[in-house]
Amino acid sequence: MDSYGEDKGEAQQVKSNSNWPIAVGVVFLVMALLGVSGVFAWKLGWLPALNPFSRWSAPVEISIEPTASSGSSLPRSYQWSYDGRGWSLTMPIPESLYLYYSKMERAPVEDYSIYVTHPLDDNFTASLAAELKKQASGRHYDDEETVNFAASFVQNLAYIKERDEYPKYPVETLFDKGGDCEDTAILTAALLQAMGYDAVLLRFSPPKEGDAGHMAVGVAVTGVSGGRSYSYDGQTYYYLETTSSWPLGEIPDDILSKYKGKTDGIYQLLPAPALRFTDFTWSVERRWFSDTTVDLKVTVTNWGTADADAFYVRAYFEAHESAAKSSAAYDLAYDHQISGVATKGIVLPSGGGALRVELFQDGAKVDDWSTDIS
Repeated sequence: MDSYGEDKGEAQQVKSNSNWPIAVGVVFLVMALLGVSGVFAWKLGWLPALNPFSRWSAPVEISIEPTASSGSSLPRSYQWSYDGRGWSLTMPIPESLYLYYSKMERAPVEDYSIYVTHPLDDNFTASLAAELKKQASGRHYDDEETVNFAASFVQNLAYIKERDEYPKYPVETLFDKGGDCEDTAILTAALLQAMGYDAVLLRFSPPKEGDAGHMAVGVAVTGVSGGRSYSYDGQTYYYLETTSSWPLGEIPDDILSKYKGKTDGIYQLLPAPALRFTDFTWSVERRWFSDTTVDLKVTVTNWGTADADAFYVRAYFEAHESAAKSSAAYDLAYDHQISGVATKGIVLPSGGGALRVELFQDGAKVDDWSTDIS
């Protein structure tokens, strides 16, 4: 009997120990179910706060201004002719100012007025303009003659043909003692504006692919006897060539024949923002039992010379514009860029599609971009 009792106790002990694997299995099963439920909830968007990718940081704004430090000057001398006599002028160009502009990235915009209205060289340009106006006053030139005199200073600079389109700021053209048509037009416009004249830039697009365009200046001056002029905003602007010695109102025969005298861009010399996209990143968010969406981040640069207020980004897939998503509105100082401007939850059509991204400022679309996403 004792032997039997011992065997029974051992059997009971063995039976009791066999419950532990079941308990452990139940625990693991519950944990697995909770984990799967959490994944389902995350994929369905029920737990957005648990999605680390949904917590994008606020956009970051940085300055794109180059820095240059130098107290020395770079002397430059100029000689030109006007009114049957020779003229000469020597002026020091601040090295820091030249380095600042020479290191500045060129803006991807057609409106070259930003090269005239950038404020950092205003005092420098004004000093040169004042000297030219002083010399003109000493000769008792009227407004038309004064404009022609100031233009002759630029027209006598060397014509430097550039392989790539690279518009220069006025200080750069003065330092190089020359440039191509847009460079001399920018410099002339800056000088005339500093002298108190109402000037604009005139752009002539290439008549056919592969041809070069052209740029000149328009000046509003009373008392001009005649010549080629353009009307803009209720004002009459007379054509002024800046690459060769042509007086106000006269247009070179080759320019007239090549472009038919027709300008397709007249730009006022007023500070204005110039917003453009400069970078894009996006991710595709695939959810179970829900729409696949795209989250988009962009970088926007203000290449202009005035602050931009309340711009925003809008994105949608073609043929699905009604489902467009827009970012919050932001302000952006000139010479700055802001990265991380986000539009989220853009529904990706079945099979993919073309994502269109638009940049709006003051209610007008100023840039757009597109890419195919599958």
